[in-house]
Amino acid sequence: MKMKYLIITISTIFLANCASTSLELPKSYTEESKKEEKTIDSIDPFGGVQFFMDGMMFFEQGDYARAILEFQDAIDAGSNSAEVLFNMSEAYWMLQKFEKSIVFANQAIAMDENALDYKISLGKKFIALNDYESSLLIFNQIIESDPNNADVLFIIGDLKAELNDIDGALLYYQEAYNKNNDLILALEVAAELAYNSNHRELSKIFKKLLLADPSNSEYMRGFLESNEGGNIEELLELLNLDSIKANPFYNNLYNQIALEYLRIGKLDSAEEFLQKSLSQKDNDRFALYYLSLVYRDIGRNDLALEVSKKHTSYYPNDKEGYINSSIALISLQNFSEAIDELNIAVSIFPNDFEVNYFLGLANYSARNFNEAEQFYSKSLLIDQKSVAAMHGLAMTYDQIEKWDKSDELYTKLIALNDRDAQAYNNFAYSLVERDEDLEYALTLAEKAIQISPDVSAYLDTIGWIYYKLSEFEKAKDFIAQALIYDDSSAVILEHYGDVLISVEEIDEALIFYNKALLLDEDNEQLQTKISSYESQ
Repeated sequence: MKMKYLIITISTIFLANCASTSLELPKSYTEESKKEEKTIDSIDPFGGVQFFMDGMMFFEQGDYARAILEFQDAIDAGSNSAEVLFNMSEAYWMLQKFEKSIVFANQAIAMDENALDYKISLGKKFIALNDYESSLLIFNQIIESDPNNADVLFIIGDLKAELNDIDGALLYYQEAYNKNNDLILALEVAAELAYNSNHRELSKIFKKLLLADPSNSEYMRGFLESNEGGNIEELLELLNLDSIKANPFYNNLYNQIALEYLRIGKLDSAEEFLQKSLSQKDNDRFALYYLSLVYRDIGRNDLALEVSKKHTSYYPNDKEGYINSSIALISLQNFSEAIDELNIAVSIFPNDFEVNYFLGLANYSARNFNEAEQFYSKSLLIDQKSVAAMHGLAMTYDQIEKWDKSDELYTKLIALNDRDAQAYNNFAYSLVERDEDLEYALTLAEKAIQISPDVSAYLDTIGWIYYKLSEFEKAKDFIAQALIYDDSSAVILEHYGDVLISVEEIDEALIFYNKALLLDEDNEQLQTKISSYESQ
């Protein structure tokens, strides 16, 4: 987010009609001040009034040198007042005689300590000369005697920002607004500074802006974007303010509350507020996207699909809707429809990693292994470091018996991460399925179990290797453990049946074969096994 605010630049006011301001001032202006001072017996305090008035006339006409002469005559004539000295300072300033201007400004202030305008003018002169430290001293003195001066508080905020005192600047900007609620510009400048410095106060400042102008959509957006990880109670409090309801981004408060609930794992509450958001704005992209995720997380893939379909109907050029639809369809094992969804997406986003990756996954799930190879390969070209794409492509190579390529990918995955249990397991299973190098396969499987001892598929792999090595009791133990963690895999159930046949527990084996067949009704090999052993 990049915000643009109007910021008052004091230096442009004071350097108008001036050329360079690079003149360096002495460290002390007091010595020069003493040189300029004159001891005048003011016999007639009104004697120099005409000179002063003439000086002001020349000043207004832009004849600053002549104005200075008249002011000096006024002083010589007895009008040695703070006002004359101040205007002398202003005239010298316009002639770029900055040292003399500062000297006379100090004299005017010394003569009239209560003249706020003189001090403000001197402080601004220091700003124009980039002497922020000296200016800050002046304005701090002013605020001590006039603590409710919002304009001065604002200027101090600017000075502290220039001096890189971000905390101090934000404090004074907010205090300026607190003293004068019409000074929203102070909060806007504070918000810009907090945003640019990634400051912890950003959300707090935007909340003040939003409360100052509840219908301002930019303030609402800034508050929501800066409120990540925010307080749910605070959001609910804002939600209940009638003044906020007119804000065009009002429904995004529901979204933000839902997001906070998602972060803490309260999916039911997240669903509730996303639904409320959609009741306010039925095509809200954020709510549609996250509601689909919530339904997937709670296992309602049918509802996830319904919401993601709405997403794509409202936003046909948004890939997230297609991705969410395809994942829900894959979970529902409707692979052909998932492929159809993703084919639409890939026509719009041909070089998108996610679209190609999920097309690979959908085709793999549908056992379209040649198409899976095509899309997994494309996704890996797009993101050559994607571990997920490497795994998917390696498994696809196993299915189409391109074992040299799958071995290469498994070896690369292990080299990239020696804690990649899935790579060890899949490599081991690939070897055992082709009856190659079973001892090495056992080493790989043991490594996978060492890293992740409670994963059903990994326990099944090592059990299956022991089966191939004719160590049936070990095979039985490991695959039985696998079924404890997951008894819904037709492959593992069939493996356990095979092991039971090997230890001559035929009746028990038939029970597990039949369970497997319920999950994989088209498995002809399994049907043959059942028929064969039932006839014995």
